[in-house]
Amino acid sequence: GWQRGRHRNHQFGDTFDSALQHSRISSHCAADQYRTKEALYMLELAFFKTFPMSKLRPLAVLVVVGIMCQSLFLLQFRDGDDEDPIISPTYTQQVYYKKSDTDAISNPNLIQQTLKDNEMFNPIDRPMAARDIFTMPPLEVCGRMAAIPPEQEQQTINKYTNQCPTVVTYDDPIFLIEGQDPFGRTGNKLLGFLHALEKARKTGRIVGIVIDDSWALPVITTFFMSIQDGDVDEWKHQMEKTFCIKLLTREELPKYTDVVRRSAKDIFIYTGDSDDDLEEYIEFQTYHIRNLFRHYNNGDGVNSEKKKVRNMCISLDEMFGSDRSCVYSVIHSRSFNSRPLERKSGMQQLGRICAKSGCDPIAALDMQPEYVKSILRPLGMLEHPIVIISDGQDLSVAERLLNDPEIAPMLRLVPNRAKWIGGDITLAIMSTTFIGNPASTFSGFIAKSRLALGLDNTFMFRARNENGEWDNTCEEQCVFSKSIMRSNA
Repeated sequence: GWQRGRHRNHQFGDTFDSALQHSRISSHCAADQYRTKEALYMLELAFFKTFPMSKLRPLAVLVVVGIMCQSLFLLQFRDGDDEDPIISPTYTQQVYYKKSDTDAISNPNLIQQTLKDNEMFNPIDRPMAARDIFTMPPLEVCGRMAAIPPEQEQQTINKYTNQCPTVVTYDDPIFLIEGQDPFGRTGNKLLGFLHALEKARKTGRIVGIVIDDSWALPVITTFFMSIQDGDVDEWKHQMEKTFCIKLLTREELPKYTDVVRRSAKDIFIYTGDSDDDLEEYIEFQTYHIRNLFRHYNNGDGVNSEKKKVRNMCISLDEMFGSDRSCVYSVIHSRSFNSRPLERKSGMQQLGRICAKSGCDPIAALDMQPEYVKSILRPLGMLEHPIVIISDGQDLSVAERLLNDPEIAPMLRLVPNRAKWIGGDITLAIMSTTFIGNPASTFSGFIAKSRLALGLDNTFMFRARNENGEWDNTCEEQCVFSKSIMRSNA
């Protein structure tokens, strides 16, 4: 019928083609073209009779097509469409990946959910509203999706944004991070920042950071939250709303009337030794770890010291290219061999943790082949690449693994051109299986981040059972336990 109509009235046909082309602003109007064309053919007959020779016929057709498109759009907006749902401003379609419960290395299953993001509070009243998160794509790191249930993420965001004040005044209590003297290496610094957020939450204070005089900002912005295009004001705004903190200049600091100062060491060791609030502690810490990874650096911008940042994905890209479905394991070797005092402290820490958790006090340090294979073989991971990252102080672990006939063919090292701490962190966090040292804060941050992103197969606490077989002695959540990890929690 449509073709006959076009043959009889080319002007009407051309007008419809033009109208249909413009109507593509609504995919719901143009999606079912054939039914639309059939209906319009009937309209054509009506207009042919009503306006047999009128020059107004094309204009009238355009008006009717517009009315039809608008009506269809409004009807579907009200009723929804199973095949092509309309997402209103208060809804966002999210896609999350979840690992199979039965096969650690199977391809993840796609889970799609539609969420309300403004049920629990008015987003205009909060510095970091749920709409700021849920109008963004789902959390992914270097092309790999996190496995966090969307309802859980939404509830956590709503909870902690509601606790954050909209304005920080000069009379508000501040927990200050200042000074250029950090305590420990990268893992200590990152955990120190997270501990400061926890201390402020528990004491009813706001974390304040002196922009031009703080150990915290350089380490954070080296890996996350880089300053883009020199826009310091926008960076400052993003930092404050993301972590519910206040960034201060040295000149502004004297204006604040209630300031508590602590050294980097005191901030790091603050956790307490009670697990009474362990569930809430894990929730709060993992929430802020996800906040970090929503803003991981991709090589663009500078850190707080105006130094060019590196790409957190470079090691993953170098090892596996564009294959984001690659299956691999990462072993973190931490030797504590740099200085005698550090080795003694590290061994004591490992001994205390293992005494509390039941893990073997040497296994995670030596990484003997049999220990590694006891983890990887049941998962089928001996058939996939095994990447080793280390502090570079003791090559004996790598040598032992290279001499094992089962492990050696799969063993990989990150090329020097792509090797840096940030790349190692991301490579380990996004691995299929991670084996770490519970006394290392670097391993600890990786393990905590994997838990925050919903990734399993993290192995930190193991010992031989009565049958001489290696078993886990503590759940993955133990890495947050204050009674077990103490200051490393």
